[in-house]
Amino acid sequence: MAGDKRVLMLGTGHIPIAKVTQGTPGLYRAEVNGSAQVQRMSLNARGNIAAIIFDARDPQRVFVGAARDGVWRSLDGGATWHPVHDGLLYKEVWSLVQHPSTGDLYCGTQPAEVFRSTDGGDTWSECEGLRNLLDTHDWSFPGPPFVAHVKHLSVTEADPQLVFGAVEEGWLIRSRDGGSTWRNLKIGTAFDSHTAHVMPDDPKVIVSTSGIGICRSEDGGDSFADANTGLQQRYMVHVAVHPDRPKVLFTAGAEVPPPFWQRPDGANAAFYRSSDQGRSWEPLHGGLPDHMHAAPRCIVADPVDPETVYVGMSDGKVLVTHDSGDTFSTLVDDGLPAVTSITVSA
Repeated sequence: MAGDKRVLMLGTGHIPIAKVTQGTPGLYRAEVNGSAQVQRMSLNARGNIAAIIFDARDPQRVFVGAARDGVWRSLDGGATWHPVHDGLLYKEVWSLVQHPSTGDLYCGTQPAEVFRSTDGGDTWSECEGLRNLLDTHDWSFPGPPFVAHVKHLSVTEADPQLVFGAVEEGWLIRSRDGGSTWRNLKIGTAFDSHTAHVMPDDPKVIVSTSGIGICRSEDGGDSFADANTGLQQRYMVHVAVHPDRPKVLFTAGAEVPPPFWQRPDGANAAFYRSSDQGRSWEPLHGGLPDHMHAAPRCIVADPVDPETVYVGMSDGKVLVTHDSGDTFSTLVDDGLPAVTSITVSA
């Protein structure tokens, strides 16, 4: 699969704490056939590109969430873009997910709300039940304007009504009725939650990353337990998992949170692999420098090849492995801003 042609969409943006920035933030397309040919796309959305998804039914339809400019949609593979904001009360979009069977879209915003679209993004409706949670009064974010956001959303093909979310900062959230009602999941989870991934082979197993490591649930999210065995760096990004190999997970982390990435040692990042669906982790070293100054910002599994995983970095590079993490190489090094999101065409 390493030589097969692939199309990656790369979302980029500037890190607020960075003293030096590079490149022009926006959406980039990388056509990969051995090497990567990168070009900036015509999307004019403001703010960091926080989320990108190819439509499950039509790969020419692409959705993008911008941290300052709502949701945008392309119907021609990214050649042209149009905003799809109808009903979206907040334009600071942090997360997007689409159910693979129903096509329903969920959008996470700042302030921490979830919106749903059942018509391909033409219109959005607020999942108002989230406002009814008493715990929302405790949600916050350490930087101005100190308002929490829904950083990640996850669905499962096994149950089209099940939705998980990670609130930064505000633990995890779960809906069992397609977003009508919600529960705040606080038992064993981190306040600074980053992601909540439903495992593709068992919707009762949830793996969540955070600013202090990883936790794992085997009861559908009712309770979580720490799953940090083998982790040295614990400011975590997403988990990458391929449905054909659901026991093998990949993630990456920094030693310190973003305010400290400008120290002389930088993020001191590391990549990890789990062979037991997130119970324990092993560090990956092949092809990587002894010390990684840049921080990982996103990670994604190739939808076709379970051996291939892509990692976007704060220095604008994209690293790739084609052998399940045994060795990594630099795929993109074109002076981009921080790579904040990646998606790969199926």
